[in-house]
Amino acid sequence: MVIIKEKDVNPKLSIVIPSYNMERWLPVALESCLAQTETDIEVIVVDDGSTDRTGEIADAYAAADARVRVIHQENKGLGATRQVGQDAAQGEFITWLDADDFLERNAARDMLGVAERDKVDMVCGNAVVFSEKTFNTRRYFYHHAVSRTTFDNPEYWKSKVLWRWFFRLSFVRRIGMQHPTLKLGQDVCSMYEALTQVDAFSQCPNFFYYFRQDHKRPGSDIEREINHQLEHYREVKRILLAAGRVKPLMKYLLENYFRDIKSLAPRFVGEDAHWRARCVEISLDIFDGLDPAWFRDEFLAPELKSRPEFIPLADALIARDAQAIDVELDRWREAGAKVRDVDKTSAFHTLRRRLKSALKPMSLGARIRLRALEGRAHKRLGPLWNI
Repeated sequence: MVIIKEKDVNPKLSIVIPSYNMERWLPVALESCLAQTETDIEVIVVDDGSTDRTGEIADAYAAADARVRVIHQENKGLGATRQVGQDAAQGEFITWLDADDFLERNAARDMLGVAERDKVDMVCGNAVVFSEKTFNTRRYFYHHAVSRTTFDNPEYWKSKVLWRWFFRLSFVRRIGMQHPTLKLGQDVCSMYEALTQVDAFSQCPNFFYYFRQDHKRPGSDIEREINHQLEHYREVKRILLAAGRVKPLMKYLLENYFRDIKSLAPRFVGEDAHWRARCVEISLDIFDGLDPAWFRDEFLAPELKSRPEFIPLADALIARDAQAIDVELDRWREAGAKVRDVDKTSAFHTLRRRLKSALKPMSLGARIRLRALEGRAHKRLGPLWNI
């Protein structure tokens, strides 16, 4: 058992865990923090108005270990909840852990070690995406070790998730990093704010984070996708253009905005037809002031390649040509309707992935770590945690 002594100095690391109705998963996340080989940490659970036992479970951990603090609040959403945790943090460094994910036991030691060695304000680590249903695991956009690189490095133009980074808290507060109240795309905005202002950052090659994929995405909701997913592109545009980072903006739009439009266009029918006008309204704002040349190979090379199939829509939006916009959205609606939807959650696909992954070393490691943490949680909480 780790004995935590009262200290007058701040901890090395603050781990913020935003939590809303996470009673099923929060204990594993907390156990993974408290079992770190680097013990000089604080864990801040922000209970975002949960209606289940999330708050009660968090309070039980705080009563058992002085490193855990709990903040209870009325429901405010993920962005505001992250902000509350950030404002309460006292560590030299800060990171965020989703309440349904967990950390490798040496996560804090390894990530902090890189930060201290390279004297940087940000460190990126690697993550394992895993599924309890299929045993499947995969590497999440793996990066090799790098010391003191910058946002000029194209490999990091798509680094858009908050949880794979450690930040020096003084840097976070110096730049005034904010967490938008959008329901989708919050990470991207916060990350681009940081990456465009940090002097240098490093990459830890180790896998320190386990990302549980089974229930991350909510059901398809066209209102969320337009008013929040599309909306966040406006903020991304503002951040990157203000920093003079045109190519990272182009990469983000080419890989993400057009994917979203391709998915949305076939759904502008029936009772959802009115969302087409809202989509166009937001898109016109996103593309306002952009240069058509930015979407072509002559500008994008050598780091990026154009997407010729999307150039007509980009040109139409930049020119604010309503007729051409309608033609392009109709084209994408028809193309999307022809795509056959394959049910990747079917029994066949689930069995296939189970067989493929059962003996994969990464899968075995994830399952062993998960079961050990579940065992610790059961021992600590007893009947309070019935799963």
